[in-house]
Amino acid sequence: MKVQEDKVTEEDIRCIREAVAKRQPVDFYCYTLTLEQKQRFQNLLNVFLEACNESFLFNCLSYCLFELLDNASKANAKRIFFREQHLNINDQSDYENGMRNFKENLSDNTKHYKDELEAGMLQVHLELSADDGISLSVSNNTKITEAEYKRIQEKIEKTKGYNNVADAFADIDQTEGSGLGIITVVIMLRKLGLTATSLRFNITEKETVATIEISKHMLADLTDLETL
Repeated sequence: MKVQEDKVTEEDIRCIREAVAKRQPVDFYCYTLTLEQKQRFQNLLNVFLEACNESFLFNCLSYCLFELLDNASKANAKRIFFREQHLNINDQSDYENGMRNFKENLSDNTKHYKDELEAGMLQVHLELSADDGISLSVSNNTKITEAEYKRIQEKIEKTKGYNNVADAFADIDQTEGSGLGIITVVIMLRKLGLTATSLRFNITEKETVATIEISKHMLADLTDLETL
C-alpha cells in the first residue's frame, strides 16, 4: 500500500492485524521519504508489534527502521544525482567526486528529487512479517554497487570492537555522510541481545533489501529477559 497520509489509518491497522493473524507479510511503500512519512512507517511498526504482542521491541526496532529507511531513500536519490551529473556510480573516482556534493544537492533540491523519484518509479518499501518470528525489511528498487556493499560489510565488521555509538566516531566515513547508520543499527540490535547476523542484505539486479529478522526462539529468549 502506498504511504500517502501522515497518520496511520484504520485500513492500515486492519491490514496489519489481518496479516499477523494469517502469518502473511504486509507491504507499504512511498517515493519521497519525508520526516512525516518516516514517522508514519514507525507508527505502522508500532501497530505491527502490538499485534504480535512484542511491543517491548519498539524503541530499538523503530530506531533501526528509521536508519534503514533513510539509507534506502538516499540510495534511490543518489542514482538520480549521479545520472544527472554524468558520473559513473561504479567508478571509484567518480563516486568519491559525486559524494562530496550529493548531500547538499539533495537538501537544496527536494522538490526536484520528489518529481524525479516518482517519474522513475523509485520506491522505498517496508515489509512486515510475523511468520515463525518477526521480520522487517526495507527495500529500494536500485541495486547497490559492489563498493557500497563492501563499505557496509566493513562497518558491520568494525562494530565488533565498539561498546557503544561513541566508540564509532573515529571510523566515520565522511564520503557517506555521518557513516553511523548501519553501525548504530548493529549496536542497537546488540543491546537486545542479538548479533549482526540478525541484519542481512539481499541484492538483486533490481533491488537492495535490508532485513532485520528475529526468530521465534530468539523472541522467546528476549521476552524472558524483558520479564526479569
